[in-house]
Formats: sequence, structure tokens, C-alpha cells
Amino acid sequence: MIEHKKHVIFDEITYDRPQLETFVKKFNNCIITNAEWQTKLHEKELHKDQHWSPGPQCLEKGYNVVDTTLLEGKFPLEYPEIQNLKDKFKIDIPDEHVLIHHYGVGFSIIPHTDHNCRASIMFPIMPKDGGAELVFHDIDPPYEKAQDFSEYQDKVDYTVKYSTQHPTAINALAPHSVVECKEPRIYLRFMIFNYTYDEIKSLCKEGKLF
Repeated sequence: MIEHKKHVIFDEITYDRPQLETFVKKFNNCIITNAEWQTKLHEKELHKDQHWSPGPQCLEKGYNVVDTTLLEGKFPLEYPEIQNLKDKFKIDIPDEHVLIHHYGVGFSIIPHTDHNCRASIMFPIMPKDGGAELVFHDIDPPYEKAQDFSEYQDKVDYTVKYSTQHPTAINALAPHSVVECKEPRIYLRFMIFNYTYDEIKSLCKEGKLF
């Protein structure tokens, strides 16, 4: 594990980004909004944690999901390309917390903290260099869930250029944003609700994460 202040890179795992790119290109015509995806999960009774609710940034135009069900009726984890990556982790990650994000050209995310999702494990797929960077902001704690920090846009702690070889875990409850996307940005994301970011790191150090 390569540890940074608010994110870590799991160099214990190497993933095949080009393979995932080939996989997601099958679903070029299967892009829906994040809100539509969450509605679909609720309708199919897959979204069991009813406490989840989208933050304002999740409802903005360009915050989308690759809906694999539109092609063959199968959710992401019904494909081995995705299931094989989830199987590398020992912790429980519910199926509904595995999704493929599609961020459109021109989209950016304002500084914020996430709703209840404590950490995210990200696998950049496209573009091949990882695309738009993640930004952590220099704001003193404590932080609240689902907090808007847009007035701190220029207070930058540091910028993260995602690895495209190893998954990256971020502290979703530390104020962060994403710079404007110059090209479509597609990421596989494991949303972690049951463990804090620090607990994820501890499990890794103890050899209990993988």
C-alpha cells in the first residue's frame, strides 16, 4: 500500500485497464444519469440501505452511470471482468455499491463530502491516463456528511492523479472535488459504507483486506 494523507494506492493489486476499456465500450449507448440508476436499484429492491440519498453534485448534468442492464439485462457484477476484481477483497461490498461512473465532457464536481459513503475504491478505465484529477481541499476538520464546500474551491491541499495500474482508495468524508472533464471519464467504483477510510487502511496493513 502506498499511503498518502487522504488517499492510498493498493499496489498489492494490479488490474487490467485496457481489458476494462474493451469491456465498457460494449455499453457506449447505455449511459443514464446517476439519479436514474439509483431509481432502478430501488425498483428492483437492490438498494437495501434506504439511508442513501444523492448529494447535489450527484444530480448535476454529466454525473452518469454505465447501465450494463440495458444491453443484456445483467448488472456489473454479473460480468467476470468486474466480479474478479471484487473477489480480490475480503470485505463485504454489496452488489448495489459497485457501479461504473461516466463523467461527461465539461462536468466537474464542486468541493464536498459524500453522503454516508465513507470511502471509495476507484479503478480508472478511460481515458487511458485517468483523465480529470481529484482534488483534496485544505479545510480544517471536523467535516459533516454531504457538506458543500464550494466556497473553498481555491483552497487546495493536493491533487491526485489516479493510478491506472492499481486501485486507489480515497477518504470520501474529506472535502474533495474533481476538475473539469476534458474528455469522457469512466471509472469503476466500489462504494464503502461499512468501514471508515482509516479502517480500510488498517485492514490492509493487517493483511485482512485482500
